[in-house]
Amino acid sequence: MSSKPSAPSTPQPSAITPLTVEEEDAIIHSRITNDERALRRVIKKFHGYTSVAHEPIVPIPSSSISIEDARDAFLVELASFSLQLKKAVMVCEAEARQVEEYHRERQRIEDERVALRGQIEQLKTSLEHAQLERRRKIEYDLVAEKINTLPSRQELQRTIDSLESDMTAIRVDHDAQNRLIHAQKSALVSIISELGSLRLMGKDTETPRDTTPALDTVGSDGEVPLSIVTAADADTEKEEGEEDRQSSDDVPLSATLNPGPRAFYASRDSVATGSRSLRSRTGLSSAPQSAAVSRAASKSIEDDDIEMGELTEEPKDSRTKVKVRELEEGEASDESSELSDPPDD
Repeated sequence: MSSKPSAPSTPQPSAITPLTVEEEDAIIHSRITNDERALRRVIKKFHGYTSVAHEPIVPIPSSSISIEDARDAFLVELASFSLQLKKAVMVCEAEARQVEEYHRERQRIEDERVALRGQIEQLKTSLEHAQLERRRKIEYDLVAEKINTLPSRQELQRTIDSLESDMTAIRVDHDAQNRLIHAQKSALVSIISELGSLRLMGKDTETPRDTTPALDTVGSDGEVPLSIVTAADADTEKEEGEEDRQSSDDVPLSATLNPGPRAFYASRDSVATGSRSLRSRTGLSSAPQSAAVSRAASKSIEDDDIEMGELTEEPKDSRTKVKVRELEEGEASDESSELSDPPDD
């Protein structure tokens, strides 16, 4: 059994893997940054020198270039290429130094930025403290200005002392006024009680006066004695409820009022004379009580201007003047009458 010769296996072409985008970018970048013209010139000179120095397998047309010229051209091109490489190395070293300088500068800038940030924070804190201090200073200035406008402690103490002394004086005056008011009230109560008793006594004495004949009270010349008119006026004023302004502290009540009044009987001649004169002047045929009533009415009209609660002001010596006037008329006083007590010698 014969075997057939195997056919020679043909090599299949290998598939070329496409370049990635990063590899293409790297190739383009290297071609842009690296100048390959010098390298190509060196390779060209090297091929020319080798072709002249060695016999080629395939003969080439003869050239006029000698081996020495080809070698010199190759060496010159190689020297220029080496010089270019040195320049590139120096550029690379300079770039490396620049990169290092850049990193150092970047670190310095970063450190400076951190330091500046710390300074900014410190300045913020100091600014806040300064603003707070300024605000406090403004408040202090305002308070100091207000304090300067106030008086001093000594002046305030003097003012307080003066006010306390004034208050003490006012209290003392108030107490004195209260005591005076209470004394006046008690005196007024006693006066009112005395007036009430005198009014009752006056009413008791009016009965014998009314029983006396009208002709007996009139004098021969028709004039009414002043003592009768004065007594009637006094009784009318007492009935009206008016009081004397004379204080009980200055004149005792026993000196101004008679504690034991007695009925006064005028003489027949003087009473007849007063009655005739009163009838001729007024045209009335009434008793002496009508004249007293008319005088009381005129007195009440004159006293209308006096406000309620006020007392009429009469001089202290009014009663003494009445007594003197009675004595001038020739009337007998109570002391000289037979009903009064004998004077003390």
